[in-house]
Amino acid sequence: MDTYVYIDGFNLYYGALKGTGYKWLDPLALVRQLVPTSHKILKIKYFTARVSGSRDPDSPKRQQIYLNALGTIPEVEIYFGSFLSKTIRRPTVVIPIAGRQIGTAPATTLPQGMWDVAFTNGARKLPIGTFTPSAQGRSGQAPIPRADVIHTEVHTMEEKGSDVNLAAHLLNDAWKGAYEAAVIISNDTDLVTPLRMVSVEQKKSTFIVAPGKFGVSKPLAQVATYQRHVRTAMLASAQFPQSIAGTTIRKPPNW
Repeated sequence: MDTYVYIDGFNLYYGALKGTGYKWLDPLALVRQLVPTSHKILKIKYFTARVSGSRDPDSPKRQQIYLNALGTIPEVEIYFGSFLSKTIRRPTVVIPIAGRQIGTAPATTLPQGMWDVAFTNGARKLPIGTFTPSAQGRSGQAPIPRADVIHTEVHTMEEKGSDVNLAAHLLNDAWKGAYEAAVIISNDTDLVTPLRMVSVEQKKSTFIVAPGKFGVSKPLAQVATYQRHVRTAMLASAQFPQSIAGTTIRKPPNW
């Protein structure tokens, strides 16, 4: 059965690879463990974005080495999204203070509660992470922070484009008749609608693969033909060699 594979690279990394010794992953070897031997893997589309290195200066180099390794697999195509850098304002729940004391706090964090906050005209007590009593009992709704709760502005990096790119390729390839079966390695529920279109309207066999320790999310499971889960043993047996034959590509140190 002609099969296309769609991998959300960051979903796979954070779901199954981060903090493990299996980052040097051969996706073709992995997919062959997820589908019957009757499936012919024609294409593996890998969706990612280039990391900035703002936290780890060596991460872009390691990522490029891995992308070079992926490039040695004829079936693999790589598609890039991007990172959006922005500052957001959020209510503060806990303030870590790295072992020091702030005000009268004896612990290493300021938990929810009322705390002395210094202003130019004196100190007054303000709440951290406290919520209005009326909101706490509402069924199915998140508590609402008090209007005067302490807010914090934080810098964040948000990966943009991979889920949209994956969905667009999944749908476009289905309508072109490029595959009979599709394997989607992601647990992102944003893919429910395109997955339903492929499974129900195009009547393609679809495998939704949960890359993390948790099972396939229920909305995705309801629209996919089959469910699979990436096991640790699968990762262990689907590694590139330390040095890829015929190239100068080697597994990055400490991976």
